[in-house]
Amino acid sequence: MILGRLTVTLLSLLSLAAAAGASAEPLVYVSNERGNTVTVIDAATDKVVATIPVGNRPRGIGVSPDGRTIYVALGQDNVIAAVDAASRSVRAKFPAGTDPETFAVSPDGARIYVSNEDAKTASVLDTNTGKVLASIPVGVEPEGVAVSPDGRLVYVTAETTHTVTVIDTSALKALTTILVGSRPREAAFTPDGRRAFVTAEIGGVVSVVDVAKNAVVSTIKIDRPTPPKPKGVVVHPSGKWVYVANGGSNEVAIIDVEELRVTGFVAVGTRPWGLAITRDGKKLYAANGVSNTVSVIDTASQKVVATIPVDKMPWGIAIAR
Repeated sequence: MILGRLTVTLLSLLSLAAAAGASAEPLVYVSNERGNTVTVIDAATDKVVATIPVGNRPRGIGVSPDGRTIYVALGQDNVIAAVDAASRSVRAKFPAGTDPETFAVSPDGARIYVSNEDAKTASVLDTNTGKVLASIPVGVEPEGVAVSPDGRLVYVTAETTHTVTVIDTSALKALTTILVGSRPREAAFTPDGRRAFVTAEIGGVVSVVDVAKNAVVSTIKIDRPTPPKPKGVVVHPSGKWVYVANGGSNEVAIIDVEELRVTGFVAVGTRPWGLAITRDGKKLYAANGVSNTVSVIDTASQKVVATIPVDKMPWGIAIAR
């Protein structure tokens, strides 16, 4: 009898562990600019599991390090919405300066760095109080925001001045400005923080920045029959590959980090913008703004393995790891 009870208990524990493992699969969050919603995708099945109303013109999107809060930049509401991941509802809205476009969450989750497109500034939000700690002058028409892996630096791209402003997160002030390609959109750091990759939409290039030197050390041309208009950019967790969303040529470019050259392209939907990659690096998600879909790319085979319909004009993607 005791043995039977132990067997039942063991089976119950194994069932619970299996259920926990299934629920531990990451969730993918997609901001839909014209739908005024966030779509939630289960990365285990690549199926939509929820659609969350958030506010007007959601674009930039990010997740807290613990995965409990999804932050969304609402450009027409001038706030960052904080969405509770468990209840899938907006629990707070933080004033974030005028026209917040994109942002980055600090590695410790204590701050959000926001680009204010019309004000030529970057706002710094305290996630505990919801208050603006600083407003830092940057270039004209700021767009992409990226935080270095160690949290010491923030890069803010500026579309009109073709620059990246480097911000010291301790002093909350600009350290320097780096000239990059024409109309830079986004930036992404390698896992070791030594390099950053900056997309330039009009220039059709990716600038490679030596972070220690605050200098561009290479410029990678994305050569396509149709102007590629590179925007979204992410780095593989291994640091070996960089992926670039080309909104003009409807594909994702793959860059070899060691060789600093484009090694391939993956055709996706129409007008891909935001990109996000899973922690294990196995899946890459691309938001196709005009197709109203998300493409799922298997990074090993470099092929699209699923196409997911979402709401109107998907723009940004974030993954709760």
